[in-house]
Amino acid sequence: MDGILNINKPFGITSFDVVLKIRRIYSQKRVGHGGTLDPYATGVIPVFLGRSTRLIEYLSSVSKTYLAEIELGTETDSYDSEGEVTSRKPFDRITREMIQTALLDFQGEITQIPPMYSAVKHRGMRLYNLARQGLEVERNPRTAMIYSIKLLDCNLPVLRLRIECGHGTYIRSIAFDLGRKLGCGAYLKSLVREAYGQFNLAKSLSFTDLEAAKNEGKLQDILLPPEIAIGHLPRVTLDEKNITRLVNGLEITLEQNDRPEVIAVYNTKNRFAAIIQPESDGSWHPAKVFVNQCLKENAD
Repeated sequence: MDGILNINKPFGITSFDVVLKIRRIYSQKRVGHGGTLDPYATGVIPVFLGRSTRLIEYLSSVSKTYLAEIELGTETDSYDSEGEVTSRKPFDRITREMIQTALLDFQGEITQIPPMYSAVKHRGMRLYNLARQGLEVERNPRTAMIYSIKLLDCNLPVLRLRIECGHGTYIRSIAFDLGRKLGCGAYLKSLVREAYGQFNLAKSLSFTDLEAAKNEGKLQDILLPPEIAIGHLPRVTLDEKNITRLVNGLEITLEQNDRPEVIAVYNTKNRFAAIIQPESDGSWHPAKVFVNQCLKENAD
């Protein structure tokens, strides 16, 4: 089967555990997820089946929205609730106004240092493997984009924030850096991913939903079409002749005023057909082709 599942990942399992469960339920090996969530985090994780896995890379340009609980006064070695406590400091003097002022520095493009408990590599080794050996190494700072960060609730020592951010943002690092800025320390107590591009928590599925669909023979029915993952890309509609050229790996020409990095191609009956990329000579070539019924539909 080809398609996408908008899964609500439960607490305590890894993103790869989610993939393994989907493989078992669908009896299908070609399954991949569109964005890692730590075991303690819950919420939206898109899971791609079959040929849809070829579209995972295009999710990197969409935003994600998180509901984060941050506890002031305590730091942990992992920056989250899974780590060992490394320090405690009083937070009594912290006010809501101080927090609001500090959050102003977490807007727009920011710089973060990845946590030691992360998948970033250092000389070929994952940082979390080094951290488990009790080692700490120097990490290069990285840029992240924060589109919005809002204080929803302030019931000290716990804050609730809603954060919309770009790819590669460490919410744990935001918690740690906010604590340092306030002078009392902080760690990420809980995290829920509420949205990831077109996918949102309100329309997500639990594993109970999937098991019910399997028992009713409706596993195909609950799959979302592959093109939902690339709804943010610019698009163009092409006729049968041009789609045939793409199927055969040939370039095409387009009347385009701008030249985005990729364009989603649809046939004349609004069926997703391909992803194309620009060439230096002005033409466009197929990067990914999804044409099962496109030529037949155009012919009909």
